[in-house]
Amino acid sequence: MTRLFSLSRPRAARGMACAASALALAWLAACTDHGATPAASADAAASSPAASASAAADVAIARGRIEVQGGMLELSPLQDGVVESVAVHEGDTVTRGQVLLRLSGTNAQAEAGIAQAELQLAEARERARAQQLPALRRTAARLAEAAAAHAAEPQRADDAAQALRAAESDAAVARAEAEVARKRLAQVRGQQARLELRAPQDGTVVHVRTQAGQALAAASASHPIVTLLPRRPLIVRAEINESYAASVQPGMRASVTTDGDTMPVALPPARVVRLSPVLGTARLQDDSQRGPVRVVECVLEFDKPPQVRPGQSVRVSFHP
Repeated sequence: MTRLFSLSRPRAARGMACAASALALAWLAACTDHGATPAASADAAASSPAASASAAADVAIARGRIEVQGGMLELSPLQDGVVESVAVHEGDTVTRGQVLLRLSGTNAQAEAGIAQAELQLAEARERARAQQLPALRRTAARLAEAAAAHAAEPQRADDAAQALRAAESDAAVARAEAEVARKRLAQVRGQQARLELRAPQDGTVVHVRTQAGQALAAASASHPIVTLLPRRPLIVRAEINESYAASVQPGMRASVTTDGDTMPVALPPARVVRLSPVLGTARLQDDSQRGPVRVVECVLEFDKPPQVRPGQSVRVSFHP
């Protein structure tokens, strides 16, 4: 009897352990079913009903970038020269026509002085010739009447008429010389203006890549001297995968959110204004396994100005 009892005790212990395990599993299942883990329940709720419906309502999702309408202005002087002075710094706000920098122009200033003196001389000559004409006209008219009335010799009338024609010719030449001098001065002043780099529009200076004393080459798109952010509306330039490009049409509404390491921020609603007629290679996305992604560029305008900087990456959700 003692031996039989000793064998039944392990069996009873194992039975009690199995019962305890089953009870623990039942308790865990009950906790999960009744929401005992709030974080897991919140994630599940966010990923199901409303989120799934919103994702299903979007016809396409694309990556994009905030740009200024028309792009940044890359500026360079129109001729070679040495920088005399730089009038702005990065971050400065400028107005249209404001001088950004000047090139040294000693020769141009001297030429402008000479051209101005030549114009003054030509205009003085023009005035002197013009002042002679009224008296010569009166003399020629009086002698012509006297000759017709046989009160004066015809030769005198002919001489007076010839003198008037010569004076009128000299006056015409003087007027032409003055006009040439004016154009010469305008040309020299135009050359002087080329020594100054001015802001073509209101905006903000983004980059200045020179300093006083530096020699500059003429305008070059590959080496701009000043980069200006013009005061224009901001747009979104998005890249739509070619598989979804047919689903997006001009006039379609879209939601735009920032895309980056920080928490996404919703921007004002936007509207599709145009789609590129050609396929291009994506610049904002790439598939390392399949190679470059083929996309269609899309431009969107905001309903109201967004509080965001150009260059910000965004995600665009297109709505039907």
